[in-house]
Amino acid sequence: MRVPRVHARIPARRAAAVAVAVAIATAGCTTGGPPKPAPSTTSSGRTRSTGSESTPPGREGSIAARIRLPAPAFSIATGEGSVWALTRRPLPAVWRIDPSSNRVVRTPTRLPVDPWSVAVGAGSVWVTPNGADGRLIRIDPRTGRISARISARPVYFGSVIAFGAGFVWTGNDDERYRHGSTITKLDPRTGRVVGKPLVLGSPQSVAFGHGALWVADHTGWLLKIAPGTPRVVARERLDFGPHGVVVTDAAVYVADAHGSRLLEADPGTARIRRVARLPIGPIYPAVGAGSIWSSSAAVWGNGTTQATLDDRVVRIDPRTLAVAETFHLGGNVSAVAFGFGSLWATQAAQVVRITP
Repeated sequence: MRVPRVHARIPARRAAAVAVAVAIATAGCTTGGPPKPAPSTTSSGRTRSTGSESTPPGREGSIAARIRLPAPAFSIATGEGSVWALTRRPLPAVWRIDPSSNRVVRTPTRLPVDPWSVAVGAGSVWVTPNGADGRLIRIDPRTGRISARISARPVYFGSVIAFGAGFVWTGNDDERYRHGSTITKLDPRTGRVVGKPLVLGSPQSVAFGHGALWVADHTGWLLKIAPGTPRVVARERLDFGPHGVVVTDAAVYVADAHGSRLLEADPGTARIRRVARLPIGPIYPAVGAGSIWSSSAAVWGNGTTQATLDDRVVRIDPRTLAVAETFHLGGNVSAVAFGFGSLWATQAAQVVRITP
C-alpha cells in the first residue's frame, strides 16, 4: 500500500509521532491517574486552566475527560452510540468508549492485520488496512465482532473512507493495481464493489456532502464526484498536495498542511472562495458544533524534517476562518473526530474529550 503523503510522505511518520507522544506522556505522569490537563488558550490570548469537569454554562470549551488506553491511540471515530479508538502495533485493536461515562467498555476487537484508520457508517464500524492485506474489516457495533473482511481484487483498498448516498467510498493509492490510484464504490448490503473503480491521481482524503463525494487528491486537485455512475463533475486546481477535506452545510474545506492554510470551496462548482492562514498546519480536520477542528501536521514531519512536539488542537470559526480557541493536550495528537457534542482526540495512550 502506498502510504499517504504530504510533500514527502509525512504520514509515514505518523506512528513515530504517536510513539514520541507516548514517551513524553509516560515521562510526565504517574500510572496512578491521568496527566494534569495543560492550559488552554483562546484566540484573544487569554490562558486558562482546563480541568476534567464538564463545561459550565457560559464558558468556552474545556477538556472534559482523559480516557486511558493500554496502547497508543492512532485513529478515532464516532457513531453507533459509541466512540471507537484504534490502536496499532504492538496491540492492533478497536476499543469502544461509552460517551455517557467516558469509560472503555466491553472487550476490544482484536485485529488480524496492521490497521490504518477506523470509521463509522452504513450501520457498521470499518477498519482500513495498512500494508499488504488490502482488505476492509467490517465490525458489528452491537457485538464488537468482525463480521466481514472484504476484498476487491485486483483493487487493494486504501486508507481513506467516506459514507454517502447509501454506499461506502474508499480512496485507494496502491501501486499493485495496474490502472493506478482509484475511488471505489462499495455496496454495504452485499459487501461488493459496484461498477468500475474511478481512476484518479492520488486520493488522500474523501468526504461526502451536498450530494457528492469530495476528494482531496495529492496531485493538486479538489474533485467533486457524482455518486451515480462515479464521474468527476467539478474540479479545482490547487497549488499544493492537500491532506484533508470536510464538508459543512455551506461549504467544502480543504487543509493545506505545509502551507498552514485552510481553503473554502463552493459546494456547487468546487471553486476556491476564501483562503486563510492559520498558526498551525491543519491536517485531516473534523466538523462539529458549528466549528472546524484540527490537530497540527507538524507532529508527522515532512520527509525532510523530523516530527516535532506540537500538542495543539484548534477550533476554527467557519464564518471568519480564524482560530477561535487553542487547546494544549500535553502531547502530540494523531487524529480528531467529532460526536456526542464533543471533540475526541487521540493523544499518546489516551483519548481526550473536549466539550465546546
